[in-house]
Amino acid sequence: MKTTTYLSLALVMLSTLIAPITHAKVNYVNNAGFSVTNESESKASVEVVYSHFIQHIDMWWPKDHTWWEGTLNIDENAGGCFCETHNNASAAHMIISYVEPNKKVVMTGGLGPLQEMGIFGALTWQFSPKDNPTEGTRVTMTYHASGTIHFNGAQATEKDAADLVQVIDKVQLQQLNALTHFSDVN
Repeated sequence: MKTTTYLSLALVMLSTLIAPITHAKVNYVNNAGFSVTNESESKASVEVVYSHFIQHIDMWWPKDHTWWEGTLNIDENAGGCFCETHNNASAAHMIISYVEPNKKVVMTGGLGPLQEMGIFGALTWQFSPKDNPTEGTRVTMTYHASGTIHFNGAQATEKDAADLVQVIDKVQLQQLNALTHFSDVN
């Protein structure tokens, strides 16, 4: 497992180099939860980036961060779903709890393997114009998650929890950069 984790981390780190302006920060981590914040900028307007976020998630979200490389969809309403479907299979990645179009979307739940750990959190996407609005958009993605981090039923050590959250932070930065890059070229 560690070889796969290190390879995944290396690929994520390489992919984050293509984004021109990004910021990643682990706010805190322990074996009972964590908080990470990532920022990325696009040359596109807030309206364009937000539209790509909602309407084209299946085109920019990295397919290697899905259950089956299925079709992704965001239902832009409170109570809606950030879901994936593939043949007869389906997964609710997160549930939409707050929508303020072109400004903020909050999703709740656990992404990927965090679901099976029972980790629950709030993933907040904020869309704001850069200091000069004609220069584009800043997207800030913050994930606050709580629950006992464990591997195969054994509580993680503080170091193992920190290692996992470093990977989560890099993956989320990759996802965010995919959105801003997609918005820059489309």
